Amino acid sequence: MAESPRFQAVVGSTPLDALAYRRASGYLGGRDLDDCLATIDRLHHDGFRTGVDVFGEQRTIAAEAEAATDEYVRLGGRLAGNDPPVNLWIDLTNIGLDISEELCRHELARIAESLPAGSRLQVRAHDSSRIDRIIAIVTDFAREGVPVMPTLQANLRLAPAYAERLIEAGVPVLLVKGAFLERTDVAYPWGEQTDAAFVRLANQLGAEGAEFAIGTHDPVIREAICSTFRGVGIEMLLGVRCGDARELVRAGHQVRLYVPYGNDWLRYWLRRLGEARGA
Repeated sequence: MAESPRFQAVVGSTPLDALAYRRASGYLGGRDLDDCLATIDRLHHDGFRTGVDVFGEQRTIAAEAEAATDEYVRLGGRLAGNDPPVNLWIDLTNIGLDISEELCRHELARIAESLPAGSRLQVRAHDSSRIDRIIAIVTDFAREGVPVMPTLQANLRLAPAYAERLIEAGVPVLLVKGAFLERTDVAYPWGEQTDAAFVRLANQLGAEGAEFAIGTHDPVIREAICSTFRGVGIEMLLGVRCGDARELVRAGHQVRLYVPYGNDWLRYWLRRLGEARGA
């Protein structure tokens, strides 16, 4: 259902829209930027840090990618002055990666110019077919002084090599398990193998002195890594394991919540429901 435009159109044109949004709202910053900024203020008051994203992905029309960039630029301008600073999450396919790398780089440069002082561009993960291009773009922008933080997926068999590229470039990393279906020769299956790979990568990054954060709701992995690397940042999704997130803040951990907003919220919420059913 999350990938069905027809289903989303049906929900959006019926009273189901309001019902679904009420159920989804705990996972969302809001439908628009003003709603999202109010959510951020509330979360900061509760001791969290935040990273904001604009819904949208896999655009194949240049005008739509440019319009998405315009919204990111508007967002960057509104985030100025927040304390603590708010990071800006971005899916490079939302700003033209699937159209051309040249367009994507141009749009990302526009967004980087709007980024407030103290904030970072956090680059979302993608399937293995896009990883090399994403890492190349991220490392090039980092060399130009743009504060970027890519996402590294532990389930990818080549993740240690990708980690070395990012370490060499001095780029901070957000380590996650990985959420894309891949061939078995490309990625480990979800479960014990991916969990073990996650811990190995954390040790690899830590041993090299790289700055990294962990994006996971798995309490066992989280405790193992936090006990080894004091002060490591923790990133979680808004609305997922809320009690855990609050307990971590009370215990003195730095917890940054992913706060997405926009009209394409239904797809995101259905994905969260699917993950909960499979957990």
